[in-house]
Amino acid sequence: MHLPRRRKPGRQPCPAADGLRGNAFTRTDAHAAGVGADQLRRIAYVHVHRRVYADRALTLDGEQEARAWMLALPDDAALYGATAAWWYELPASRPRNFQIIVPPGTVPRRRPGLEPHEGLGPDETRIWRGLRVTTPERTWLDLSLTLDDIELVVVGDAMARRRLTSPEQLVETTERTRRRRGIVRARALARQVRARVDSPQETRLRLALVAGGLPCPAPNVDVCDEHGGWIGRPDLSYPDLKISIQYEGDVHRTNRRRWQADITRDEVLRDHGWEVIRVTAEDLRHPSRLCARVRRAMDRQRQRLAVA
Repeated sequence: MHLPRRRKPGRQPCPAADGLRGNAFTRTDAHAAGVGADQLRRIAYVHVHRRVYADRALTLDGEQEARAWMLALPDDAALYGATAAWWYELPASRPRNFQIIVPPGTVPRRRPGLEPHEGLGPDETRIWRGLRVTTPERTWLDLSLTLDDIELVVVGDAMARRRLTSPEQLVETTERTRRRRGIVRARALARQVRARVDSPQETRLRLALVAGGLPCPAPNVDVCDEHGGWIGRPDLSYPDLKISIQYEGDVHRTNRRRWQADITRDEVLRDHGWEVIRVTAEDLRHPSRLCARVRRAMDRQRQRLAVA
């Protein structure tokens, strides 16, 4: 949010004190910097939340807004749900309200822009980028209450890719969790999370193939030649059948160097007996046709390689 700039005509604001300039801060922080209550009412500062102020020159949006909110909340409050996912920089939409969670029995009062929850366990938080946030595993479980199946696996894959957690840890967490709404579904979806997935579209492509009755392809497996030399890393593959499935996003179309590298990669794979299937966003809109293409490629490779 942008702070109002109320000032009298011709009056210029004094700069904020050293240590407070460019920041949100508590009244205690202000006193430590030598700024009294009467000075906080001057034009250099603006009141943001209860006991929280900011340098008027600061634009409170994104990260700064989150930090200002947390200054106004109890020390045991943690970012929760979609707000936690946004703070981890995961592929989930930032919610309209700032979502936090506290231990049972300590819910702060609801106020405009704040969505408080209770039920935080003693070992379910960590400090990330300077703020208390629910652990990746707890965050994923909380998101299971609001995200659909595909988007929940997308977030899980992104967590695993960034090593915030692992597929095994998500499975373990869901297995030991009891008496939670939707936990049976969460357990099933945790088993679909994979490591080494480079983008949300790769996740969606993999899930589309599985939903179409095909075996689950392996994400980003290194391919080597008969001498052990590295020749490529397909987005998805069926290594036993030498089938590479590449998702072609916009970057492949707009970046000429990337486009040329992709052509070279595909030709090298074909030279070593691989069949390459290139997939676009339009293909994902027609999953049955896409799955039929992959089945035909599997049949061709089984014949060529004499694989049962």
